[in-house]
Amino acid sequence: MGVCHTSTIISLAMLGFAAAAAAGEIHGTVRLDGAPPAPTTLPVESATEHHPLEGCGAFPKQSQRLLTDPRGGIQNAVVWVEMPARPHEPIEKDAGVLDQRECVFEPHVLLMPAGSTMTVRNPDPVLHNVRIFQERTMLMHEWQQPQGPDLTWRFDEPGRYLVRCGVHSWMYAWIVVAEHRYYALTDSRGGFTIPDVPQGGVMLRVWHETLGEQQQPVRVQGDPVAVVVQFAQATAAP
Repeated sequence: MGVCHTSTIISLAMLGFAAAAAAGEIHGTVRLDGAPPAPTTLPVESATEHHPLEGCGAFPKQSQRLLTDPRGGIQNAVVWVEMPARPHEPIEKDAGVLDQRECVFEPHVLLMPAGSTMTVRNPDPVLHNVRIFQERTMLMHEWQQPQGPDLTWRFDEPGRYLVRCGVHSWMYAWIVVAEHRYYALTDSRGGFTIPDVPQGGVMLRVWHETLGEQQQPVRVQGDPVAVVVQFAQATAAP
């Protein structure tokens, strides 16, 4: 019995090792070619005279549309491996949180797995009006009182969603709903890591709200694969 039990443990360990060996890591940087653009400010105005700007914090506010570091690393780009969803590989349903702080949505881009629920909070001392759009279709339209109860919305369909405030016209955020777990969001230096990618040739895709999309073929092997994805300066909106 002891021998059989030991053999079973060894077999399971070998299966685990084989599974790990069959996957690799893609990491790298998303960059803007050329000199980084100068920071821009938000076009701040109140959507209605009945809701003034008091309580929205300091002005001017920096635009989040295109954020880069001194070396051109692009923040808030969504990077993913193009492949069909795998039903036998469940995605952990992390709850996403979207805050409204001093009349700005935080974070500006929120990456969530399909089937998860987003919580919208309003710690501001002002009224907000939360609207969720899928292309031109409005899915949600809810008022949120100052420091009032949280709002929630479940995203079942993968894709990109736009969140806006109907009171403060400059307030918006992107919700990117992932169809599988091979997604990442770039950090403040444009860096990203996608672990446990199945080995073989894959297509790496990148989306940024201002710069559009890029794609790049990558061959995944046992060792980590480093890539650099560059967007042309000419494609950046002013």
